[in-house]
Amino acid sequence: MSVLVVGEALLDIVNGQRRPGGSPMNVAVGLARLGVTTVLHTSLGTDDAGRLVERHLRASGVHITPESWASRPTSIAEVQLDSLGNATYRFDITWDPAPITAAPEGVQAIHIGSIGAVMPPGASAVDAILDTGPALAIRSYDLNIRPGIMPSQEAVRQRAENLIARTGLVKASEEDVAWLYPAHAPEQVLEHWLGIGARLAVLTRGGQGARAINAKTTVDVAAPPTNVRDTIGAGDSFMAGLLAALDDGGALDRGQLSTLGDEQVRGVMEFAVRCASVTVTREGADPPVRADVCLPVGTADA
Repeated sequence: MSVLVVGEALLDIVNGQRRPGGSPMNVAVGLARLGVTTVLHTSLGTDDAGRLVERHLRASGVHITPESWASRPTSIAEVQLDSLGNATYRFDITWDPAPITAAPEGVQAIHIGSIGAVMPPGASAVDAILDTGPALAIRSYDLNIRPGIMPSQEAVRQRAENLIARTGLVKASEEDVAWLYPAHAPEQVLEHWLGIGARLAVLTRGGQGARAINAKTTVDVAAPPTNVRDTIGAGDSFMAGLLAALDDGGALDRGQLSTLGDEQVRGVMEFAVRCASVTVTREGADPPVRADVCLPVGTADA
């Protein structure tokens, strides 16, 4: 499989340390480390920060579209960690990627998410890629809401539902759902998303695991006991694991997503939870390779 990931790549500053970041970028790295051919379309400056991000991407095997380079500075996110390792963010970001002049060959999936999916003016570039990408390529969307930098709740909800109606696979966290739909239970929201067009809807619950529903089944999986170092990139590793495991099973197809049975969905979800559980034992967004996911959680090299 070849995946085109579209969205922000930036530099995280965590307790004064500089690290490559951005949810879509983390998903691209996670996919490449799991052996999936991955191309990232983003917006990077040719400054030191951009080159640091580039080195990180290339070291993990991610290809970068030529159009990703821009004259503006690379975007920055300042990250604060609480005593439990949970992260909050403050952004200095411009999201205005150039159009892709020649789509990468062999793309079988297009993944979008987070700031890049909703923040103008670059959201229009995301729309163009969704609309002009290969017709048979599955579309996936990870909400990854950032209230401090995104438009109003109502605007984000309308935008998210517009994207969900055009994608086969949608994933969100409990926090995403609570912010977008404060009057509704998460289970109701997942059902709503299936009703507007999603074929498989996934909810992550941090240390409590995750839930997935489609037209055929509802599956809950637990997260393994884990010594959490920090939570940066955990949801992105989950997303990468979800896509990789669906591809492993030959199920990364819009039609098949709605007909996957209990056993198939459970296997995919357990792999994705395992990827996230490895990541939280590490400092920063450091997704696993396949060998790490096979080890007891906490024993993989950090």
